[in-house]
Amino acid sequence: MHFLSSLTILASTFIGFQLFNPSVTAVNVTSINDCPALPARESRPVDATDVRIDDIKVIAALGDSIMAGFGMMGSSGGVDLGAFREYRGQSYGIGGDRNAQTMATFTKSFSPDLVGPSLGDRSASLCLTGWCSPTFTYKTNDKLNGAVSGSIAKSLDNQLDYIIPKIKSLASDFDNDWKLINIQIGSNDQCASCGTNAGDVTSDKYAEYVSKAVERIVKNVPNVIVNLMGVFRVSPVYDLTAGQRYCPSYLGQPINRLLCSCFKSTSEARKEMDALSDSYNNELIKIYQSYQGKNATRYAVTYQPNNIEVGSFPLEMMSTSDCFHPSLMSHQWISKIAWNALFTPRDYKPDVINYDKDQQIYCPTATDRIWSTRAVKNLKLYEKKRSILPMDLSFEKTKVNRSMFYSYIHNKKLSSLQRSKKIQKNRKIQDPALRTIVTGVRIRDHGQ
Repeated sequence: MHFLSSLTILASTFIGFQLFNPSVTAVNVTSINDCPALPARESRPVDATDVRIDDIKVIAALGDSIMAGFGMMGSSGGVDLGAFREYRGQSYGIGGDRNAQTMATFTKSFSPDLVGPSLGDRSASLCLTGWCSPTFTYKTNDKLNGAVSGSIAKSLDNQLDYIIPKIKSLASDFDNDWKLINIQIGSNDQCASCGTNAGDVTSDKYAEYVSKAVERIVKNVPNVIVNLMGVFRVSPVYDLTAGQRYCPSYLGQPINRLLCSCFKSTSEARKEMDALSDSYNNELIKIYQSYQGKNATRYAVTYQPNNIEVGSFPLEMMSTSDCFHPSLMSHQWISKIAWNALFTPRDYKPDVINYDKDQQIYCPTATDRIWSTRAVKNLKLYEKKRSILPMDLSFEKTKVNRSMFYSYIHNKKLSSLQRSKKIQKNRKIQDPALRTIVTGVRIRDHGQ
């Protein structure tokens, strides 16, 4: 009885904390416009681990044709030049068009003075395995979208030649404004692994190029959070689109087979693409981990797994321009996944992300922080304190409940767990009612 009473008190305290502390009551919505406003901060962030989403004043992005928004509006059939344009204003990571659903527009909902989101559409940029067209130039509406179609990791340095000076020119207070830079690269690298330039896209080379890019950013851009976005496997696109009339062809060949050299090779080559993608993600994790414990106050590096199961996509998630690039529908869905990940501790990020047509948007609370490398220390403290409980706390799939519980633990509530030390560890929960979901937290025992 003493055990059950203690557990009931803990659960009740959690419920009451949410009801009477609206700053940490989190919700999921279908539109970012339905999120409650965040209360104004009383002071600036003390360091990179204290940055809320409304502290972000500048957003930038590096990447390839996906970040550039290539071909997302699809083709109307026949010769359609619009199919080969970049719709940067709708890019999931940095698009800023009115009514666009992107990480940038979500951020702007909480930080109205945000600068950097790209706008509108433009003719396609072009880089091929590290070589960029000499005729390519950034345009005014590109703003801080440094992505270039065809880029591999080797191209990041060229993109930074543009991005770093551009941030200086657009930021109202370059030294003190907090900046978020999204980096997502690796799709073209996978496809190039079957070509003549395979030596440029090994996992070692990938790590070298990305690591140098991150190092250059933190050395030249103060008050910055570098958001490393994981690589997703490209090979499932082959099976998803095979034999589909939905997908366009050229001279009898599906266009996506022409865009990815590995698609013209064997199934073994596509398996090697998957292995390469996984190795890229391992390298990103190593880069992320290398910045832990550096006690930096003016920068942080985050890593967001991007283990999207492309095979779970409906065909409409692929652009009708080539069945290789994501459609507008894809960009809008990915933006929600990427946004939600910003507020999820790493240990609770999903291992695999399947398509969900009802995917919602997380509304950050006043206690939410963008999870930096140093914030992991808080999570480890949370895990250490949590270990005194006699059960494992597992969470529903929705990030809202996970964040609500974490906010409860993290927001000066550790003492309540310390007081529960008298509960015997590993004692089996006898009351089945306590195994049900309590405001989103499912309680289950470790077992005997």
